[in-house]
Amino acid sequence: MLPLYERGGSVLAYQAPHEAAARTAERASGRLEPTADGHAGTIAKQTEDEHGARQTPGDFLRTCAQLWPLVAGLAFGRAGLIVASYGSYTSTDEGIFTDGAMLVALSVLAVFFVVISVGKVSLGKRVTNAAMRICIALEAFALVALATPELAEINNQAVRFALSALCTLVSSATIYYWLRRARGTGTIVAALFVFSALILSEVEIYLCTLLPVAVGNLVATVLVLVQYPCMLWARKRTQPHDIAAGASQSNDYFGFTKTMIQSKQFLAATAIGIGVLSVVIGLLRGYPSGEAIAFTPVTRAAYGLLTVGISGAIVALVLHGRQRVLTVGIFIVMELLACLALVAYAAFPDMLDIGAVFTTTLNALMVAFTWYVVIAFMSYGWRDPYYYAIAGWLVWLGCRAIARMALLGSFDLVPNETLMNALMGSCIVVSAQVIFVQFLNIARRDVQEQEQQNARQESVLVKIMGLDEHESLADVRQASMKHNAEEMGRQFLLSDREMEVLSLYALGYTQKRVAEELYITPGTAHAHIKRIYAKTGLHSRQEILDYMQQYTS
Repeated sequence: MLPLYERGGSVLAYQAPHEAAARTAERASGRLEPTADGHAGTIAKQTEDEHGARQTPGDFLRTCAQLWPLVAGLAFGRAGLIVASYGSYTSTDEGIFTDGAMLVALSVLAVFFVVISVGKVSLGKRVTNAAMRICIALEAFALVALATPELAEINNQAVRFALSALCTLVSSATIYYWLRRARGTGTIVAALFVFSALILSEVEIYLCTLLPVAVGNLVATVLVLVQYPCMLWARKRTQPHDIAAGASQSNDYFGFTKTMIQSKQFLAATAIGIGVLSVVIGLLRGYPSGEAIAFTPVTRAAYGLLTVGISGAIVALVLHGRQRVLTVGIFIVMELLACLALVAYAAFPDMLDIGAVFTTTLNALMVAFTWYVVIAFMSYGWRDPYYYAIAGWLVWLGCRAIARMALLGSFDLVPNETLMNALMGSCIVVSAQVIFVQFLNIARRDVQEQEQQNARQESVLVKIMGLDEHESLADVRQASMKHNAEEMGRQFLLSDREMEVLSLYALGYTQKRVAEELYITPGTAHAHIKRIYAKTGLHSRQEILDYMQQYTS
């Protein structure tokens, strides 16, 4: 069963495949009245299931509750990292043991990145599952080992740094695994997934601050090990890509990546915008000398509440059809937090923890936003999912760590706070300009693409009616099949990519040739075809052709 909820252009269907086919047949024969927005009467903000019960946004949330093993797994993986290498955010971080250890971990990840990109490696399910199990064990080991010196009152900085770097590396790998499991979903489900995980992890991390360091590490160890059963539970639950979210809007990252995934300009703009803002985060976390800023109990609680509050507001807005909050909106929020941090540092030079509240909240939001963007590129990219995950880490965490380490090493040589503030302000402006200009370009392209699409539709009609004497029979058949696939796409709520796959598959292309035509892997093509069968309730290529002949115009 698939969930149903429609809001702000996103339609989530809640009907079994055989019911979808029957209702579409009724729609085609005129027995279902369309609503004002062009969808059939059963697709509305509140719809009826097979028992006549009303489907509401609450039903959608209950369906998304099926994702709790993934949410818990991602939250526990992140919390293990923060407790071990960031000191549970009792301060902005742990300095060299945080960003220094991150640079070591990123060096190792960069090697894997090169192997994946140059060798065009694609990791299979068995490899990723085996690697995940090993990484969970190593993350738990690092947490226990970091708790042991505290219990024995041993202070070996070299060992602590090595363990922190190990924990950073393997925790990153566990986070990649959970993000990978969410690929193929849409804006609403991805936002609900990442921000719910962020909220849960923040609660766990805060609770660990109330415990002695060693005890907090051991509690985090237990929760890290819970990732093992979460892996098993996740397989038995509704998968993210099975919660159909309809076609993503063109003004969110899932819409961008579907139509512009091969655009180097868009990829570069996204990387520059995140990277430049990450430099600001790195400098703010160690303001002004590079050393970590300690929280008081009040400001630590304020940071947690602010992070949870903003994350909850983002989820609520997305569920109400405001997907734009995850493009322009979230950048405005993050840049506003950076400005507030600068103002607070200047206004309260003797109480830097006030500015640290905004800084650490900004850092946490960047975490969830990066997760969201990584899932978008994993879903529609042509490379292995880990390629995009590592790339996201190298850009955002690499820029942050380098800026922080540079500040830590240079402030004693050039202790100029005015220069530092000017540098951070300039970076905020650059980040805003790069991102917003790119979004304006995308909006302009949307208008151009709509005009081109209208022209293509007129051309298709001309071809189908046989009014273009210069077109071959093959061209006419291909245009007709594309038109039929788009009709089925609207009837069964297929994604844009699924409609492309359907048109080629209905033409008789093999899965391998479909993959070649669309520049995707054969496995991805196979997954799209499986989802097409599941959504339509059809079971073979011939049934698809028969349906097109009977029910599409």
